[in-house]
Parts: sequence; C-alpha cells; structure tokens
Amino acid sequence: MPQWQTQHTTGPLPTPSELSSSFSLRAPPATDLWASPPGTCIFTAPFIYQAMPLASFRRARVTIAAGLAEQPYAQAGLALLLPQSDGQRRWVKTGLEVLEGRRVLATVGRDRWPDCSLVPADPDLGRVTMELIRQGDNLIVSRVKRTENGEGEREVLRELGWVFAPSIGDLIQEECWVGVFVANPSGEADAFDVWFEGLAVEGLEDGL
Repeated sequence: MPQWQTQHTTGPLPTPSELSSSFSLRAPPATDLWASPPGTCIFTAPFIYQAMPLASFRRARVTIAAGLAEQPYAQAGLALLLPQSDGQRRWVKTGLEVLEGRRVLATVGRDRWPDCSLVPADPDLGRVTMELIRQGDNLIVSRVKRTENGEGEREVLRELGWVFAPSIGDLIQEECWVGVFVANPSGEADAFDVWFEGLAVEGLEDGL
C-alpha cells in the first residue's frame, strides 16, 4: 500500500488510524490550488495524499465533517493531481467552497486551464461526503448521501473524460497524487482547521 505523504503543511502527518477515522488539516492564509491564463499556476494548498500510478487508481472518499471557515473562497475536499515533468500540473478538486457568503459544492477540473461547476450545498447539513471513482476511462465525481436505511447513495456531480487518457496504452506509469486538501486564498484571512473523517484511497490492487 502506498505511504501517506504531505505537501505545504507544517503539521504532523496523521497516523493511518487517524486518517481512516478523524483528523484535521490547517489552512493558513494565502494558500490555494488554482491556475488562470496566461501563466498563473498556484499549488500552495495543504495536502495529505498517496502517490500511485494513475492506471492503478480506483476510488477516493472522505467526509468533510466540520471547521470550514466562512471567509471568501475557503475550501476543503478531495484532490487528484497529475504532476508532470515539465513542472505543469493537471488536477481535479471537489468539495466545499465558500462563494458570496454561501457554501457550495465546487468541482474544478484543470486539463489545460480550470473550469468549475457548482452545486448548492445543503445548509442544514454540517458535513458532506465526497467521492472520486474511476468508471472505465472516466473520472466520476459524486456526493454520497446517507439513505434512511444507512446506505450510501451517490449523486453524480460531474464526469471527466480526460483524466485517464494518458494511462491508456503504453503510458500506464504516469503518477497521480490523491488525497485531501484545504485552501484559504485570502492573504488577510485567519487560518482555520478543517476536520475530515473516513479518508480512503483505493487502487486496483486492493481488489475492491
């Protein structure tokens, strides 16, 4: 199983037991995962992740439990990054974000440049479970809702067809980084801690 790693955080790496149960990740000010033309590419967001071959990725899931601040563009959720040798990155991120004073479910995919889709978040719920799952050569982004019988029901938010294209044929060794991130883009905002529960990243070798 790949080892857990961190980027852009000075806090200790939670233990595997904590990652699968409950842990927090701090979002200092002036941190983000974003890009915009002609040449702005930002990756300063605190990130806890596993690295694996892209072709091996199967699923990632986490519950954002508490702590997202109300300041503009505060973010927390799942991210899948494709680091490239030329220094560029393609990525997908999904989770809660604060826009115009409201919490929304934001999914952003960056192949060449980012494009974003938004879904209102239920204001009565203080937690949300997000999932990335591979289906064929597509990446499916879903919110997972609990039904009355306690089972998870997926609500598909987005389908991205470009993510696994490099893993077809002979390019199956391209690496991906998958895990949770927080972001706090304003340089004048206070730091905040986000609590996560049940982080799981699965590869094809897990047999699930």
